[in-house]
Amino acid sequence: MSNNQDIILGIDPGLVKTGWGIVRKSKDQIEYISCGVVKTNSSDKMEKRLVAIYDFISELIANFSPNSVAMEQVFVNMNPKSTQKLIMARSVAFLAIAKSGHTVFEYTPNEIKKNVTGSGHASKQQIDTMVQKILKVEIKKNENSITPDSIDALSTAICHSFC
Repeated sequence: MSNNQDIILGIDPGLVKTGWGIVRKSKDQIEYISCGVVKTNSSDKMEKRLVAIYDFISELIANFSPNSVAMEQVFVNMNPKSTQKLIMARSVAFLAIAKSGHTVFEYTPNEIKKNVTGSGHASKQQIDTMVQKILKVEIKKNENSITPDSIDALSTAICHSFC
């Protein structure tokens, strides 16, 4: 791969669904490669769910060989148990990335929104629209595991490509 091309993996961490999106940046073009989600079963033990996230992210890195990996920072909510589970999922994603030798570039939700849409308070619909315009593709949710989580991951990768 030439120095003028970068493969960027974006990750939107979550215990139930971890979104992922991959883009290629060449000069001033950003191209869609793939996206999806890692889903875990809420009836499984925590250890099994965390291993599934770790293994899947490790496979993504091995299969797509990204030059960089960007992740959305944790949004701390009012429910401590939910926050704890999110942090655990994010930690295993971090570990998979670190073990592959990559640095994790982190962005807050407002940084991602501002970089992708121009407004740090953009709606989900505005982000969806801009992700599709920037990547010049129509992304249909709920087909091939495309969910709001994978769109968020793509927006994280796009944000990193602009920074």
